[in-house]
Amino acid sequence: MRRKHLYVLASVALLLALPLLATNENVNYADINKIKAEGMQHSQVMELNSWLSDVYSPRLTGSPTVQKAAEWAMGKMKEWGLVNVKIEPWENRNNFDRGWTNDKFYMAASWAEGKFAIPGTPTAWTPGTNGLQSGEAILVTATTAEDLAQYKGKLKGKWILTQALPDVAAFWDAPSKRYTAEQLATMEMAQAAQPEFGVTPPGARQGAPAQAAPARQGGPGAPGAPGAPGAPAAPAALGGRGGAGGGFNRNDFFRTEGALGLLSTTPRGHGIYVISGSRTNDPATTLPAVVIPAEQYGRIGRMLAKSVPVAIEADIKNTYYPNPPLFNIVGDIPGTDKADEIVLIGGHFDCWHAAEGAADNGAGAVAMMEAMRILKTTGVPLRRTVRVGLWEGEEQGLLGSREYVSTHLVDRPATPAAAGGAAPAGGQRGGGGGFGAPQGPLKTKPEYDKFSVYFNIDNGTGALRGVYLQGNDAVAPIFREWMEPFRSMGMTTLTIRNTGGTDHQSFDGVGLPAFQFIQDEIEYNTIIHHTNLDTYERLQPRDCMQMATIAAGFAYLAANRDEKMPHKPPSPAGQGGRRGGPGQQ
Repeated sequence: MRRKHLYVLASVALLLALPLLATNENVNYADINKIKAEGMQHSQVMELNSWLSDVYSPRLTGSPTVQKAAEWAMGKMKEWGLVNVKIEPWENRNNFDRGWTNDKFYMAASWAEGKFAIPGTPTAWTPGTNGLQSGEAILVTATTAEDLAQYKGKLKGKWILTQALPDVAAFWDAPSKRYTAEQLATMEMAQAAQPEFGVTPPGARQGAPAQAAPARQGGPGAPGAPGAPGAPAAPAALGGRGGAGGGFNRNDFFRTEGALGLLSTTPRGHGIYVISGSRTNDPATTLPAVVIPAEQYGRIGRMLAKSVPVAIEADIKNTYYPNPPLFNIVGDIPGTDKADEIVLIGGHFDCWHAAEGAADNGAGAVAMMEAMRILKTTGVPLRRTVRVGLWEGEEQGLLGSREYVSTHLVDRPATPAAAGGAAPAGGQRGGGGGFGAPQGPLKTKPEYDKFSVYFNIDNGTGALRGVYLQGNDAVAPIFREWMEPFRSMGMTTLTIRNTGGTDHQSFDGVGLPAFQFIQDEIEYNTIIHHTNLDTYERLQPRDCMQMATIAAGFAYLAANRDEKMPHKPPSPAGQGGRRGGPGQQ
């Protein structure tokens, strides 16, 4: 055991030492210390997180609340002295014909011997009940037209449990994790899988060592991903097609048979469930769909198995908003002699609606806002303009950041993401920033050549531990020097591997330097990601302070180096960045 630790430490020491010989970044420690002092001693990050999580949530894309949150965020940026603060409307609506909010939810189960309340959340863009509705519960796990034929004429006025009862595992291990030194060393020594822009094979979040993070309960995919054992049935959670293939739609069958609504669950247990939704749901042809905890779902199902009739009553009010505003939020701190060149930092601003979106991704958006406040408050010199970008529509397929890229950087529209839907296994999506494949050469806009780098935060509340290099070897020696002032804060690791599923891919996918930070998992995949527990209470205050401070430091260093950040070699002609499919992160 001792020999193993010595080997790991020696390997890491060698990796740390070699890149330092390759470059001289002239890190100004006096300015970095100003940034660290402001970020760690005078932080406003948790107050900002409270406003965004407690007051301006949930921020479902296209909802009135996300518009109000944007106005609040712009007000703070202007208060700090940022310029060019504005909403940038999307040029492409991306099939967002309706905004949506859940305004009221009540559900309860009753039977001859008693009654209990059912917590839950309607899936996004499904209709309400038009007042209090009551009907018997029935379990229907069949998915094909042939197997569903037995229910013909038997579903009118009933609430349908749409999937088998899940097995719920205990928390045998602590659900909250930080990366160990050995796990970070494994990431550091990884090799790049392939050279293409932003490609992450479905089913693998590259860069993370084996067993580095708690497994996402409910199967090998993302929480609630179709096909994961015990994941929400696609018809209930997403309004999608049943398992029959072809053109058969199970939800249409339930609707035409007169069902009241659909219930689904996830196998997390402990009162935790995962939410999502499809923006293409038409209220005229869609049933109310609700996700409830496994405990209540299982109790109802077990009583039905004993031939105990169970009735469900519900009063759900959901509101649709036609043609809602769709936008990104930007604001600048102008540079000096290189002011026409841009260093961009950001994260997604939208979230799902079962909770507050505090960790996914309020924490990331706020960290980048706080980074801008730190830079402005300290007054450290910036040669390049530093811009913050807060993206809407990330949960529907990186839509906001893709719109920014197609508006500012490349003259080619992003391939429209499939509406709604859950992520492929591993939570990956948009491997090349959603710009499709195969593709010809990029037709760039003038801003493309003025773009230096993009830094993204979107993996929860955990402290930053390093950077995924996205296969860009040339930035490794640069980042190695940049990390030195933050080593005592836990920032130690570079891995050549890619990571997927968030907005850096929109930029990486068109050949621009763009990076997601390595973050401690904390409870991200076990408790928080897209669940009803993504609340302010899940945030780790010191980690949030550290995130913002390091983001400010990296933005400062990128803004002040003599050259823009190096690009990695382009992928072969016609290959572009492959797209792993739309999804959620």
